[in-house]
Amino acid sequence: MNLAKLFFNESAKLSANKAILCSIIAALLVPVVYSGILLSATWGPYDHLSNLPVAVVNNDRGAAAGDQAIHVGNDLIANMKEGKDLGWRFVNSTEAMKGLQNNEYYMAIIIPEDFSERVTTVLDPNPKKLELEYIQNEGLNFLASKVTETATQKMREKLADTITQKYVTNMFASLGEVSEGFGEAADGSSKLSEGTDQLHKGTNELAATVTSKQSDISKLANGTRELKSGTGLLLHNLQGKSGDIHKLASGADQLHGGLVTLKSGSSQILDGLEKAEAGSEELKTGVSERLVPGSRKVADGTGRLKDGSSKLAAGADRLVAGLEEYKKANPTVNIGPYYQQILDGAKEISSGLNNLSAKSVALNEGAVSVADGIAYNLAPGTVELNEGLNQLLAGQSKLDQGAVKLEAGAKQIADGNAAVDKGWNELILGVTKLDSGAAKISDGNSKVDEGWRKLSQGATKLNDGAGKLNEGSEKLTSGLKSGAEKTGKLNTENDNINMFSSPVKLKSKTVNEYEYYRDSTAPYVITLGLFVGILIMSLFINFKRPHFISGFNWFLVKFIHLAALSIVQAILLLITVLFVLKVNVSNPGGLILLSLIVSVAFAAIVLFLAALGGNIGRFIALGLVIMQLSITGANLPIEMLPENLRTISEYMPFTYSIAGFKSVITLNDFGTAVYNMTILLTFFIVFSLLAFLVFNFKGNRVQDQPSEITA
Repeated sequence: MNLAKLFFNESAKLSANKAILCSIIAALLVPVVYSGILLSATWGPYDHLSNLPVAVVNNDRGAAAGDQAIHVGNDLIANMKEGKDLGWRFVNSTEAMKGLQNNEYYMAIIIPEDFSERVTTVLDPNPKKLELEYIQNEGLNFLASKVTETATQKMREKLADTITQKYVTNMFASLGEVSEGFGEAADGSSKLSEGTDQLHKGTNELAATVTSKQSDISKLANGTRELKSGTGLLLHNLQGKSGDIHKLASGADQLHGGLVTLKSGSSQILDGLEKAEAGSEELKTGVSERLVPGSRKVADGTGRLKDGSSKLAAGADRLVAGLEEYKKANPTVNIGPYYQQILDGAKEISSGLNNLSAKSVALNEGAVSVADGIAYNLAPGTVELNEGLNQLLAGQSKLDQGAVKLEAGAKQIADGNAAVDKGWNELILGVTKLDSGAAKISDGNSKVDEGWRKLSQGATKLNDGAGKLNEGSEKLTSGLKSGAEKTGKLNTENDNINMFSSPVKLKSKTVNEYEYYRDSTAPYVITLGLFVGILIMSLFINFKRPHFISGFNWFLVKFIHLAALSIVQAILLLITVLFVLKVNVSNPGGLILLSLIVSVAFAAIVLFLAALGGNIGRFIALGLVIMQLSITGANLPIEMLPENLRTISEYMPFTYSIAGFKSVITLNDFGTAVYNMTILLTFFIVFSLLAFLVFNFKGNRVQDQPSEITA
């Protein structure tokens, strides 16, 4: 049996069975009915929002802003009642919560008690934002929850504009006072500018004065440092000479003591000589009775005289030498007239003592000779003795007078040196205090110098700051005057208030706009209708091959049969969409071509699954439909899907069918449509080859089938 005859026989069997024929006709009308319902032009998802019940609870207790009472909650309720954005139900909190629990409301909006009070905090340091609470019952309908949420956001924007408008109105009302305040501030700033100008002049003079004195202060600091250095050197020299002065005072005391002893001895010698003179007179008469013992006494006295005169002569020499050394060691010291008298007296005493010492030797020798030769030379000796005693008495008288003068001078020297020693110590103490004071003065002047430098720098900075303050006050005066003029000229009409409260106006423009809501769902509805219609028609076609027909012929018969029905189905759907429903299509020719390609591609897919697994294959096809509803761009853009689902969508035929229909219905992008047609033709070729393989190699039992085929 040839292919044409086999095809017509199969068609005749289907036509003969009225039940199957009616079922096929009904299946052909499935896409038409489905599209006719969902592509109606009289319905959109936002057409009947007022039927969605939403509970509104107003707990706002109101507030006062100055003398004005505000009730933002009541204003919001009044605004809701004027519009029909949603099905508002104005209830209390208890009824709202109970209605949500009983699924009576899609959403509840709660206006809190401090709603108006928070408006008054807009100018506070810590303003409080208005809180509008809304509770959604998302479980009733997800899309409805998004619609109500959008409506709530719009309500929030309107409320924000209203509050801003009130605030701007109050602000503009106070601009007059602000302008007056600017004027008063400008007057005060002018006086401030005059004061800062005087201040700048004063700081300029201060800076010039302080800077000019800097060199004098530095000289004073340097001078006090030199004074400190000089007093230190003076103190060092005085302390170095203190020991010499003390030794001089001590030596003068010792000299005075020696001279006192010399004076006493000289007086005794004078007394002795006077007595000797008297005795010499008596000697002439009393040589025999008293000569020998007297001569012995004289010899002893002269011996003692020799020793005392030697000591006195040596002490006098040392005194003269000490006085001369003192004068040489202290040439700058003002010694005074007594020093020379003391020195001259000391020299006379020294000369007399030396003479006395020399003569005392001869006297001693004479006394001894007298004692030995009194008996031989008594008469001439007594004469000579009397003369010598007279001379000795005269010299001793001079010596005694010199000793008195020497002792008085030595006492003056000792007293003077003691006073010098005491004064020297007091001088050292005074210089020590002077050095300490000079150190303090030097430190103080150094600090004064440093402080004066800082004062000079500070005065300069103060002068600069005063200049800037003067400039700033002048600018402030100018700015305040300008601000007063500008605020006085501000326009506070309603249009200006509206501009401030809502400065941004959205200007929208739409490309590829949908005329009706149905235009956005048409790609998905047409795709689903074509696939479901073909899947239903496959239930009434027998896919089991008789034994007298080759697998290739049987495949062609069933393929042509199902493809022909799918094309008829697509034509009926196109007539409904284009002429009955009159859907606005940007490229009708592209829609017709794409519909035919989509229909035969779906027929190849259903043919393969039904031939492979029968009803199980059809169940798999139904599962593919369900899976593709959410991942092929029907509800969400594919770009919004998770990465794994985006990958799966690339292998689903609905992805390219829906994208192709969008291209020819609303986007007018035939290039994209051609690309999707190419992919769908690839699906058609692949699944046709798979179906051919199944028909040729599937191990189904070959048997004759009745005309009512149940597959």
